[in-house]
Amino acid sequence: MGWLGRLRHTPAHGQRPGAEESEKPRESLPPPLERAAPGVAALFAGLSADGSHSVLDLGPAAENHLDLYGRFSRQIRVADLLTDPPRGPDWAAALKALPPHPRQPYDVVLAWDLLDRLWPEERPALIKRLAELTAPGARLYVIVDTSGEPTTRPLRFTLLDLDRMVQSVVGPPQPAHSPLLPAQVGRLLEPFEVERAFTLRGGLREYFATKKDG
Repeated sequence: MGWLGRLRHTPAHGQRPGAEESEKPRESLPPPLERAAPGVAALFAGLSADGSHSVLDLGPAAENHLDLYGRFSRQIRVADLLTDPPRGPDWAAALKALPPHPRQPYDVVLAWDLLDRLWPEERPALIKRLAELTAPGARLYVIVDTSGEPTTRPLRFTLLDLDRMVQSVVGPPQPAHSPLLPAQVGRLLEPFEVERAFTLRGGLREYFATKKDG
């Protein structure tokens, strides 16, 4: 029956192979946007630049990030849970496989917009796992979409410095979950306690939180 598949994919007379696909209009992505990152600045403010800290970045690897984190830490882990977040049982397995640092608990964590990409019922497991991996007083950074739009676009945030970032759209629109209100974020992040929050253009909101002792 292989001939049937070949027949279904045979180009029409005069049509180039693959022309049908190439002629489909491709949606252009919005251009990257450079913006302030006051939440990231607050996250790193006051940290000693002696390499004694341990950083966990839940986003994809970026050379620029490693250079910036290297000001404060020689112990850096990149988890890349943002590129294609797993679902259901796979999400539980991914969290379980998220390793502790072999030398010391993490004391700086960047979760970016991972909360927006998860189903509401999956979010508490993330915070619970981060609490297990971090030291008392650990710092956590998250960014959430509070615009209330019915769709959202997956984003990638690339730091230019500790107070500037480039925000890039990396995928097509997706149905948005209900926006996380400040009070909901505060409850969700426990045992991390929100220290400061910053509202950015476009409906994004940065949160800087620290883990309560005990």
